[in-house]
Amino acid sequence: MKEKSYMLVIPQQEEDLLDIKGMLDRLSETEGIEVISKSMEDFTMKLQLKVDGENYQAEVYPTSFQVPEMYRIQHFFPDVDIEAVKEAENGLAVEMYFGEEALLSYHAQLRIIHALIPDKLAIFDDSSEKILSGRWAELAASSKIPPAPRYIYTVQAVSGEDDTVWLHSHGLNRCGLPELEILDSSKSVYQSHYSVIETMANRMLEMEEPLEPMEALFLARLTRDISLITTLVPWSEAVEHYDENMLGGKSDRAESHNENTSAIFAYLSHEDYENGRYAPVSVYDEYLHDNPLYMVTTNETERMKALAAERQDYLKKAFERGEKPILVKMGLEVDEEYKTEDNSREHIWFELMDIKEDRLKGELTQEPYFIEGLQTGSIGEYALKDITDWLIYTPERRITPDDVYLLELPVEA
Repeated sequence: MKEKSYMLVIPQQEEDLLDIKGMLDRLSETEGIEVISKSMEDFTMKLQLKVDGENYQAEVYPTSFQVPEMYRIQHFFPDVDIEAVKEAENGLAVEMYFGEEALLSYHAQLRIIHALIPDKLAIFDDSSEKILSGRWAELAASSKIPPAPRYIYTVQAVSGEDDTVWLHSHGLNRCGLPELEILDSSKSVYQSHYSVIETMANRMLEMEEPLEPMEALFLARLTRDISLITTLVPWSEAVEHYDENMLGGKSDRAESHNENTSAIFAYLSHEDYENGRYAPVSVYDEYLHDNPLYMVTTNETERMKALAAERQDYLKKAFERGEKPILVKMGLEVDEEYKTEDNSREHIWFELMDIKEDRLKGELTQEPYFIEGLQTGSIGEYALKDITDWLIYTPERRITPDDVYLLELPVEA
């Protein structure tokens, strides 16, 4: 069962919360959003909307708030915005149920919020327990391309007194999916385990049918000969394999993390799968450090490519300004012997050396799996249309197509 997606937008000007007519006018005037019906009950505005042809029901109401201490700050905020958020006392709650396609629904909620409150400091996404920049939200809402699926959820890493780390997600329940966990991780490898959860969540978000407990999923190629095949185990069964007093063990489940949540395990062989015999993901820790090739769906690759293309001018301007290093991910055809229906291009990173109108020159930064003629350090020229992602490293931070709003912040920020 899906939970409601709950977000709270903090306006730059609190009086905007009282301008109901302005909110409704902006909703009606926003491309792709159609107001089917509206009504007021007490202080709650109930809306039936179509966003790009999909039906949504939203409840919108003003509410007081306090900045949650445990929420992850997803984006960089200038100091002036941080102080304004801390001083704010009221915001606008926007609740809605997601439709069949979670990423489109998440994007729709951002677009609704932006229409209601165009001038915003931040958005508290209570479902994923994160704080989003108002500037990022404006950029995301104005785009025809949804943001990265990782925005739908947050993966929290909770550490204990010893080396143990418990990883668990927040936000997937609003998509009708179980929250994901990895138990008994450690401080030395939890970032690799984070990538496992992130890839698993992204894959599950695109599945037409939910992944069932004990069902196998091909998640990554760890070496040419070793694959990571994962599965879901309901938390109540998973904790039976560990000390009940361990971080994330049975003793930690009395008040939370005891409903729709599952732990990720791995099948080591087809025989193990047939016999329902699974092992902790940690059995592959030595390989997870070594640049595994995570399986990304064609849809997600196309989304990333479309966003990278939409914001390619930011890349060109950064190169002209002399920002270094800049990395570009290229989707290059694999050798004929490796081509399959699901494997026709390998997506690999190059350091950008030069960029023209429709071509670039780059130096390969990693060893390909399926292209024999290339190796780390190879230099070549490629078409800009084959870029599927890029990274700009400035003295202050790393910038992706998703967060180019950072390039427009005042220098003093």
